[in-house]
Amino acid sequence: MSLPEIRLQIAAVTLAEELNFTRTAERLRITQPALSKQIAELENRLGFAVFFRGQKRVELTEAGQVFVRGCRDSLAILEKGVRMARATQEEIQPVVTIGHSPYVDPALVSGLLSVHLPLYPSLRLRMESRFAHELVHSVLSAELDLAIIEEPLENPLLTLVALSTMPLYSLISIDHPAAKRGRVELTDFANVGWMMFPRRANPTIYERVLEMGRQAGVAPVELHHYMAPQEVIQLIAENFGVAFMPKGTAEQMAGTEIVARPFAAKSLQMTSYLALRADQSSRLVNEFGRAFLKRIMPNGQQADTSGQLLLKL
Repeated sequence: MSLPEIRLQIAAVTLAEELNFTRTAERLRITQPALSKQIAELENRLGFAVFFRGQKRVELTEAGQVFVRGCRDSLAILEKGVRMARATQEEIQPVVTIGHSPYVDPALVSGLLSVHLPLYPSLRLRMESRFAHELVHSVLSAELDLAIIEEPLENPLLTLVALSTMPLYSLISIDHPAAKRGRVELTDFANVGWMMFPRRANPTIYERVLEMGRQAGVAPVELHHYMAPQEVIQLIAENFGVAFMPKGTAEQMAGTEIVARPFAAKSLQMTSYLALRADQSSRLVNEFGRAFLKRIMPNGQQADTSGQLLLKL
């Protein structure tokens, strides 16, 4: 029996966490049929079933529980090796790998790019754009040193420091009645189309918008998902409806015929966080994190969500 590849181990661990093929496929950025094929390949190599698949549920078999525990242990050892190798590399060619969402506030990205560390004059930054759940996974697996994430779920393995809280914005035609007001409500956009970032970009904010709409008795006539914010400009110009997006992106898209207006409801605010592994031991990464926080919050309290000061060496 040959040992299963890492990609198959990751698929099994992720499915064990989600117990849902659709959500697991979204996290792994593959199709559901591709995921099913990977699990079948894994079980064929192992010679036993890892999952029980019923009509409405997915469960680990007893053998699967033992196997997944072993996978987690082996992946943890691999991640530790990556971190140690990266720490060694820092001494030779210092690099900080940073993740952010496609819709992050441009001011936060500018803050990252403006950080200079006297102890690391040759420091290079590697920036990567990913969706929220991908950023969390990539920080935990040491693919990324740190990330800026909007509304991440609490995770004891992460240190999260709130950076800024901004209202979600609407992007609408200047002819829309709500364009005359400083702030808008979801009820202003009944019986029109809604343009939103895809659910996988940030499930928390996505579901919150739709739930707030249900509570207010408001639903879109049609729901369109955009990947690049620029896609919505023509749709708005053709009176398709309203686009929902973070403040920085909305203000960049606004012009003479299209305006950006914030939502008044506090429940439609978005908080961006700096995320690092809770066990982050790299001097370089900690120095960079501190310098970034001092730059964007010079008079602020640099504390994580538990109230503890961040990045002590």
